[in-house]
Amino acid sequence: MTQVIPKVIHRLTFPFTLLLPFLVGCGWEKPEAIQQAYMDLPEAIDFNYHVKPILSDKCFACHGPDAANQEADLRLDLEEFAFAALKSNSSHYAIVPGKPGKSEVVNRILTEDKELMMPPPESNLSLSIAEIATLTKWIEQGAKYKPHWSFIPPETPRIPKLENKDWANNEIDKFVAAKLKTVNRNPSEKASKETLIRRVSFDLTGLPPSLEEIEEFVNSDDPLAYEKLVDRLLASAAYGERMAADWMDVARYADSDGYLDDKHRDFSPYRDWVIRAFNKNMSYEQFITWQLAGDLIEDPTQESILATAFNRLHKKNSEAGIVFEEYRAEYVADRTSTVGKAIMGLSMECARCHDHKYDPVSQKSFYQLSAFFNSTNELGTAVYGPGQVPGPALLLTNEEQDKILNYIDNQIKSKETHLADLRKVANKKVKQLPLLEAGLPSKIQKSLSSKLVAAYSFETMLPGGNKTTFKSPGKTNNHGSAEIKEPVIKDGAAGKGVFINDYTTLSLPDKVGWFDQTDPFSVSLSVFPDTLYNEAVLFTHCEDIRLGLKGYSLFLEDNKLNFIMAYSWPDNAIQVKTVAAIPAKEWTDLTITYNGLGKADGVGIYLNGEKVPVTVSADNIYKSILFKPDIHTYGFRGFVLGVRDKMKTFLKGGLDELKIYDQELTALEVFYDAKPEKAKVAISIKGDQETKELVADYLFESEHPEAKGLRKSMVDLRKDRAKTTTDIKEIMVMGDLEKPRPTYILDRGMYNAPTEQVEPGIPETVLHYNEKWPKNRLGLTKWFFDPENPLTARVFINRIWQMHFGKGLVVTSDDFGNQGSMPSHPELLDWLAVTFLESGWDIKKMHKLIVMSATYQQSSKNTPDLLEADPDNLLLARGPSFRMTAEMVRDNALSISGLLAQNRESESAYPYQPEGLWDEISTKSWRYRYLQEPGEGLYRRSLYTIWKRTSGPPSMMIFDVSDRSECKVRRTETSTPLQALVLLNDPQYVEAARVTAERLMKEYRPEEQLAKAFKLSTGRQADAQELEIIQQFYQEEEERFGLNKRDAMAYLSTGSKPVDSTLDPVRVASLATVINGIMNTTEGYTIR
Repeated sequence: MTQVIPKVIHRLTFPFTLLLPFLVGCGWEKPEAIQQAYMDLPEAIDFNYHVKPILSDKCFACHGPDAANQEADLRLDLEEFAFAALKSNSSHYAIVPGKPGKSEVVNRILTEDKELMMPPPESNLSLSIAEIATLTKWIEQGAKYKPHWSFIPPETPRIPKLENKDWANNEIDKFVAAKLKTVNRNPSEKASKETLIRRVSFDLTGLPPSLEEIEEFVNSDDPLAYEKLVDRLLASAAYGERMAADWMDVARYADSDGYLDDKHRDFSPYRDWVIRAFNKNMSYEQFITWQLAGDLIEDPTQESILATAFNRLHKKNSEAGIVFEEYRAEYVADRTSTVGKAIMGLSMECARCHDHKYDPVSQKSFYQLSAFFNSTNELGTAVYGPGQVPGPALLLTNEEQDKILNYIDNQIKSKETHLADLRKVANKKVKQLPLLEAGLPSKIQKSLSSKLVAAYSFETMLPGGNKTTFKSPGKTNNHGSAEIKEPVIKDGAAGKGVFINDYTTLSLPDKVGWFDQTDPFSVSLSVFPDTLYNEAVLFTHCEDIRLGLKGYSLFLEDNKLNFIMAYSWPDNAIQVKTVAAIPAKEWTDLTITYNGLGKADGVGIYLNGEKVPVTVSADNIYKSILFKPDIHTYGFRGFVLGVRDKMKTFLKGGLDELKIYDQELTALEVFYDAKPEKAKVAISIKGDQETKELVADYLFESEHPEAKGLRKSMVDLRKDRAKTTTDIKEIMVMGDLEKPRPTYILDRGMYNAPTEQVEPGIPETVLHYNEKWPKNRLGLTKWFFDPENPLTARVFINRIWQMHFGKGLVVTSDDFGNQGSMPSHPELLDWLAVTFLESGWDIKKMHKLIVMSATYQQSSKNTPDLLEADPDNLLLARGPSFRMTAEMVRDNALSISGLLAQNRESESAYPYQPEGLWDEISTKSWRYRYLQEPGEGLYRRSLYTIWKRTSGPPSMMIFDVSDRSECKVRRTETSTPLQALVLLNDPQYVEAARVTAERLMKEYRPEEQLAKAFKLSTGRQADAQELEIIQQFYQEEEERFGLNKRDAMAYLSTGSKPVDSTLDPVRVASLATVINGIMNTTEGYTIR
């Protein structure tokens, strides 16, 4: 049998005639161009390192994991599909191991038929001759598939043996040297001491060494001097700040919500926790476990719960009119994508709307992972009233406040126990009485009257301020009339009642119903549901839902009563619902009672005088619910019934007989108020057991003097507690619903398009989820830190390497999937990952291991030959060289000038920023002002700078800091003229240069000042040519300022710090401009 080999497609960049077909015998002969390309290929073709990158780039978009976009029902990412018969022709196969000529893949990549060629012309993709040869040789060698390299658990590789053992300091160097040997390269010489101390100081602390530190290190002959330097830097407080600066990008840290309103919130306690965690050298396992599940660990602490703020740092929408569930779904998706990128190094977000196009991550896997974060007790709306944060929230108490609160709680508990004992004795006495007291009805009537503060029967309607407004006088003299807009008057529960149309509103006088959560009170009302209401409001004494329903309110849900008392609903709240619904088309008397003790069991709901069973949805209230105005509140409406905007109306429903009491009514009082005649009959004769219990409870509550005193004392303690907690700051943290919220795959990621329900789970292609682990966030952390997990250690150690070399061993540190780059040193990466795991996830140990290596300590100087052969230093044949991060650029200027403030653990600072910048991004009356003012806030480390999502720190943004809208683990580095303009003109840098000049002039002789300025700014001695240049620059500036002293004074006046009037302004200005110029050079802002 003979076979004609198709011609190679014309779009390749080499003469296709080299690949013209020719006849062969019983076998397949390689076209000449392919055969030539074989000579440059490795002897053994590896699927992960050679083949998959080609398939991922050129084939997986149509023939990869994404089932919805697979063409011809063909998958090339898994061998069981690639080796199967084609569905379009069962006698043909995409890949036949060992037989390229019978593999349709080879035929398609060689053909020039536009209908058949792959990739198709319309894809704008093409294969190079080397790529075609690679695929062909791989198939020829048996087409052996492997799991993706990063999904194979790392194992300790064999340590290479070196001929030159003197160069290697540790195992890192042996792997690097072995790789260099394969390309006939040698390592570079060791960097100078000046270079090393500056490099390692920035890498480990983000700050430059001082002149004294440089000179001490350079002059030391101690062989352990470098190691001691490393240990000192790792032990410094600045180390935690350096690590935290990078982690803020990962955590998408910001001091505002983002979106249009971009309201502010304070997450600085989380930032401080991160700094402390790194400085304590918390293990990476604990660091991540606390951030993902610190509330679920055994015996959680304030610190462990605070760490979970990591997953509340996402953007949050507080605009009016948003659909809460839409944004709640966004927040869950953000957490899922963040965890995927930050810990797994995978682009999970690409599987939100469909199966991942390149990685074996299905859309189902995305939502299974999201199920771990879907049960947070949140609504999807921001809560932004005075001191409010959307729950779940953590009260940030200090030690003294904890003592006070614990004392109060113990006192309340003690009095509760005493009260319960008194009740038992009193009830026993009452139950033993043969007859009930004859004058009891009059006592009840009297007590009801004494507790009543407002009552409205709506029988009388007096004209109001206009034709559609009326006033209905109350039954008591305590308060004025209720104002009723557009009422519909019909027969009520007793006489006339008010029915609700689209415009009907009933508003009680100011301060009626003004109760805190520490006040006992009761409300009774007759209601007539016209139908079954899915949701409707009956009355409110609260703020809008965007302000957390702060206050108390009563709703219908499927005609079940839903009472909410909240500081910030749904977390800091009490919420109880009746088990049974009230009937439609008839009047029901309902009463809500509350004892003021801040617990759900202190709420009673009565229907037609009888207490009914309830379910508790929330039982966690600890701050005052009284209205407090600030820039975000809209004024308080008071006690309102009927129509209220942003709430569903009790349309066509009736209201009547509203009564408000300033005490908790007993069950007997409620019964008597609702059914007086029936109650009288029940208590006028020898009562049954149930009636005796009602009477006993009433007498104990109303007539027992010691019990009254205890209750008053408990209420007073509750008020003290609320007063203490109300001013204590809170922070958003994680906290799950008692019953997990169901999770669904969302069609195309749309919140309102749920399809299949899923359970919490993970991409099984990475590692199986052990059934012994709980299906919650804590169980997920166990999956992450299982020794067999192939990603966790690799991903983070690669990021540590990135900190020291400017790029990771895997350059795409944010993507360990098929579209990511291959590791430049795979064995080294695996060795580091295993070492990291076996060290107990010791972060500082890994830093030290890397910086102590000879690889790290190489000179970063380039040679033309090395630059051409390895421009990106992937071989590690020279030391690292990269621009400082945005934070380092600014902090360097502050540090060398001595301006850097050491203030830690406080709210974000407001350094210099162009005036009016924030005013341009919002026209809201409540818009935030940039609070720049003289003081140390201008000079704190950049880590502490206020971060407004819609207007990030401008000078830092120009130096490529992340915008913090989403998780970032790798910054894009640009080089633009704006960066030079910032360094030359930003007040921060001009002032720093001036203060540095003043410092040098006071500490050094004139002939030393320029050399010291250069060394302070670059970390090294200037050579003769450099010194000549800066001397000439200084002389020119001195001449310029000498001719116009006013210019010198104007230049020196930049900044908040007063000018040193004892120094010659011309000399100071001249030296300052030289220093500013040096800081603006590559030597000034590059770590070498």
